[in-house]
Amino acid sequence: MKTKKLEKWLLLEQSGELSPRHQRLLDACPEAQAGREELNALCASIPESGAEPSPWAATKIAARLRKERRSILLPSRVWKPILAMAACLTLLVSTLDFNQTSSTPVTVMKSGMDVWNEQFEEDLIELESLILAISGDPIDIMEM
Repeated sequence: MKTKKLEKWLLLEQSGELSPRHQRLLDACPEAQAGREELNALCASIPESGAEPSPWAATKIAARLRKERRSILLPSRVWKPILAMAACLTLLVSTLDFNQTSSTPVTVMKSGMDVWNEQFEEDLIELESLILAISGDPIDIMEM
């Protein structure tokens, strides 16, 4: 029997969690007796502790856990003005940027190739059918 498995079974035997089938296998193993003796000697060498926890230990631990659970998020009375100011700033910046006229005119370059051609359309239809096949639900179309 492997050493790791033997150690695991011996510990389960000491805690009373070893199944009867495994117990029979462990009893038949000659290395198990040496392991049992080693564990018994180890247990005998550990002195019994008479220390008891303080009666207030559970209360102190519960108070510490409550203290750690406190949320670090700001309350809504703080977030509402911050969000309102952010919305106003966004509106102001987008309005100013929209009203400004560019000093250089925008030049549109005419390319000789049409970007949306039939090959692109066929590839797009094939991609959509593959996505539908993967999702399995024809109603649930993923947006690209």
